[in-house]
Amino acid sequence: MRNTGSKFDRHVVMLTALVMFLALTCSPFAQAGTASGVAGTWLGSWVKDGDALPVSMSFAAPGNHATSSFSSDALQVVDIPITQGSSKGNKVHFEIKGDQSTTIFDGAINGDHIAGTFVDADTKGTFELHRSRASASAGVRNRDVTFRAGATTLAGTLLLPSTAGVHRAILFLQGSGAEGRWANRYLAEKFAEAGFVALIYDKRGVGQSMGDWQTAGFDALADDAAAGVRFLRAQPEVDATCVGIYGHSQGGTITPLVDSRMNGLAFVIASAAGGVDPARVETYSISNSIGLDKLDPSDRLDAQHYVHAIVNVAYRGADRASLDELATRFKDRSWFFAPPPPGASYWAISRQIASFDPATAWKHVQAPVLLVYGAHDERIPPAASIAAISAALAAGTHAKPTIKLYTDADHSFTLVDPNRTHGWPKHERDYAATLIEWAKSVSPVPDPGESRHP
Repeated sequence: MRNTGSKFDRHVVMLTALVMFLALTCSPFAQAGTASGVAGTWLGSWVKDGDALPVSMSFAAPGNHATSSFSSDALQVVDIPITQGSSKGNKVHFEIKGDQSTTIFDGAINGDHIAGTFVDADTKGTFELHRSRASASAGVRNRDVTFRAGATTLAGTLLLPSTAGVHRAILFLQGSGAEGRWANRYLAEKFAEAGFVALIYDKRGVGQSMGDWQTAGFDALADDAAAGVRFLRAQPEVDATCVGIYGHSQGGTITPLVDSRMNGLAFVIASAAGGVDPARVETYSISNSIGLDKLDPSDRLDAQHYVHAIVNVAYRGADRASLDELATRFKDRSWFFAPPPPGASYWAISRQIASFDPATAWKHVQAPVLLVYGAHDERIPPAASIAAISAALAAGTHAKPTIKLYTDADHSFTLVDPNRTHGWPKHERDYAATLIEWAKSVSPVPDPGESRHP
């Protein structure tokens, strides 16, 4: 279940947390034989290596079109879909599919208690759940919506604060790959609890959205986000003068393109945004994925040669023959990985984004900017990106961006602890609160008598 990522999946799966799943088609919890009463909300924990992870699980009943899911504040995820689930007599089985493996749970229900074991590749653990009798929260409200970006219809969810009147609003951009609205659900709920209207949506070709993300470059994705901003501004619960955007990784990288398409964004939050040439970002990412810096000097030179060959084919249109020759020569090296086959989407997507110039894009941003990075980011070079984006904003006479650097965090803001090799990952606990506090500080809500429109 852990989303470790392959050498090339920075275009396929975003590393926002331990459990960014490709669970795109899910069904209600199926029951067979004797009714077990598993449907409902359960609270408890998953335990591995002696480390307990608090979770909330929701099992949908047969005939209910809702999706069974789980949430964990510690993992900073909400409503992650359960891909398969069934119960027979007092036996309960469910699975959660990740990009690398599937975690399989088997247990037994005894009244208001479920206990059992789970297996994920070589990892084994136990789980224990107790039925929750608490009523549904009257806080954050949800409304499923659709909006159009040109000929493409996009589907999402609007999260609304419990208070009446008009509010600040925020649109969440997706990371790379087949990312649905669930990926930003945790942050969106935190913003909604803090008084923002939040819009999360399925990337084109994912979930209920039309189109195909594998044929969409940065401009098309920015067009989709701009359409989302226009949709937000038109909502009766939103103060149209106070709409901002948030993006992580690929989403953060394209935030300046969204700003250029809109007039008067209230703020831009770019988290782990690539601020340098995409080919340079890819070189950095692949090099880290194979542990280039830890190789012996002679082996390191060969590995560098191979990485550069991949990037040259992907981003600079070099002939693949030389790459295939190197793959044959290095196939027995410890760091080696086979390049994607010629028809893989990696190559097409890389070519689509190769010409993106971050400096030009950021130079024209006028909205207040918050840049957020983990110092141990293994996908995006943090220091180089911060320097490049700051220089581009300065060249455009923009005020200095606010910069938040988490010194102990990686790309997904998971804490890096070389002495800790077991248990569940730990995340920066103040990440959401930091973003919310800053967004509020730069987007004061106008007096009730002022216009809602920019």
